[in-house]
Amino acid sequence: MTTPLETSTQDEDKRRWTPLNVWNQLAPRCYNRFVLCFEIDNNKHTAVIRHIKNCATNLGLRRPMLRSLLKVDGPFALINKTDKQDILVDSGDISSVFGKTYKQLKEAGFPASAFLNRVFDVLNFAGKDVFPALILRIYCIDGGLLLGVHLHHSLGDGKAIDDVISWLSTESRGEIPDMRSSVLSGPFPVSNYPINPNKNTRVLQPWSTNYRFPERTILLSSVPSSKKLTGYIFVFKTATLNTIQRQMQQLGHADLPSTTTILIAMLWAHVVKARMKAQKTRQIAEVHSRLFTLVDVRKHVFDDADQANLYFGNAVEAALTSLPEADLLNICEIPPEERSPDALAKILQPICRSVTTSIERIDESFVRERHTVFSRVADPRTLAFDCFPNDPRAFMLNSWRYVGLNPGQEWVFPGIDGARHPDAIRRAAGEWNSPAAVLLPARPGSGELEVMVTLEEEAMHLLFKDGGLLELVDRIALGSSAALLWQRI
Repeated sequence: MTTPLETSTQDEDKRRWTPLNVWNQLAPRCYNRFVLCFEIDNNKHTAVIRHIKNCATNLGLRRPMLRSLLKVDGPFALINKTDKQDILVDSGDISSVFGKTYKQLKEAGFPASAFLNRVFDVLNFAGKDVFPALILRIYCIDGGLLLGVHLHHSLGDGKAIDDVISWLSTESRGEIPDMRSSVLSGPFPVSNYPINPNKNTRVLQPWSTNYRFPERTILLSSVPSSKKLTGYIFVFKTATLNTIQRQMQQLGHADLPSTTTILIAMLWAHVVKARMKAQKTRQIAEVHSRLFTLVDVRKHVFDDADQANLYFGNAVEAALTSLPEADLLNICEIPPEERSPDALAKILQPICRSVTTSIERIDESFVRERHTVFSRVADPRTLAFDCFPNDPRAFMLNSWRYVGLNPGQEWVFPGIDGARHPDAIRRAAGEWNSPAAVLLPARPGSGELEVMVTLEEEAMHLLFKDGGLLELVDRIALGSSAALLWQRI
C-alpha cells in the first residue's frame, strides 16, 4: 500500500499535517477498540462483508475526517485530512485463533476475556509512524461476525465512536444520513499549539497543579501495574437497584440518586475493600478513598445542544469524589442477617450524594480553567488523572452505557430480515488495562446494567467471595471452560 506521504514532497508534507485540538492532545495515543457482535449464518458472511465495505466507502465520502491520517509519536498529535484513501476495512476468519463459535460466545454472555486477544491489536500504518483515523475490521467466526470499530483515541472518545456507529448503521439501512458537518475544533478560542509553554511555569509545579486541579497530577513517567490483571462482566438487574432507590424515597430523601449512581457507589466500596485486602493495606480512619468518574463535558461548554452533538473529538473530564475510607467501607460491613434495601439505602444515600455533587461541580468554568492550562503545557498528557494502579484506594469509572445500542442505530444486512442491534458491544484489547470499571452498552429495554470490572487477580478472587456485592449481582460472565456463566438462582 502506498501512503500519501510516499508521493509528496517534504514541503507538501509539512503543510498537510496540522495539530489536533487541545482535548485531543490529552487523549491516549492508541485505538479505542469496540466490537459489535452479530449472529449471522456462515453462508451469508460474504454478502454482509461486501455490504459493510460499501457502507464504509459511502461514509468516507460523507465524513472525510474519518479517512484522515494521524501522527501521534511526537509531543503533538497531528492530522492529515487526506482525500487519497478510503476508510480502511479489513476482513478475515479468526475462528482458529479466537477459539469460540458465536453460539458459545453468546451462551457465555460475551465475556470480557473472550475479547482479550492479540488478534484485535492494531499496528501502525505501512510500517510508518502514521495511523488511519478509523479502521473497520470484520472478524469472522463460526455462526457470526464481530465488527470492529477502531477509532484512534487522538481523534475521538466513546461519544465519537457512538457517532461512527450511528453513521455506519444508517448507511447499512440505506437511509439519508444527517449531512451537517462535524465540528472538529474545541469550544474555546485558543491555539492548538501550546501558548509559550514556559511563560507560566507555575502550571508545571506539582503543588500548584494538585491545589488547583485535585483530580490531576504531573506525570513524569508511566506507572504500570505490577500485578497480574483480569476482568469480568458483572450483570445487575435495574429492578434490584430500583428497590434501593425506592427505599431512599421512603426515608424522605428528596433528591434521589439515579440507579447508575447507586451502582457506582456500591462498586466503589466493594472494589476498594477487595483491593486493600489483597494488597494488605491497613485501613486508616483519616485517609480518604477517591472515585474518579469520567464525565462527557460537551453539554457544559458548547453554546447549544446542536453544537455539542456535532462536535467530534474528545471531551472528557473526571469528577473527583473523596470520602474517608471508613465511611465508604461501612457499606461492606453490614452483617448478612441485617442486609436489606433499607439498611443499604441509609448507608448509600450520603455516598451517592457526594458522587452526584462531584459530577454537578463540572461546569463551563471548571472545564475552561483546565483547558486554558492544558493549552499552555508543552505536552498536556503530563497533566494526568491522579489515579494509578498502585493505589488500592483509588477507583476509576467510565461509562459506555449509551454507545451503539440506541434507537436509530439498528443495522440492516442483505439476506437477513429486519433491522436489528448487535447482540452485544464489547471492548477489545491485547491485554488488560488498569484497574477500573466500565458501564457497558445496554440493549434498549433489557432491564440490566453490565459492568466490566478489571482488577488484580487476587482482588478479583476476593470480590467473587464478597456476599454483600454478590447479593445484588444477577450473573457474572466468567468465560472459562469450567463455568461459562455464574448466575443467581
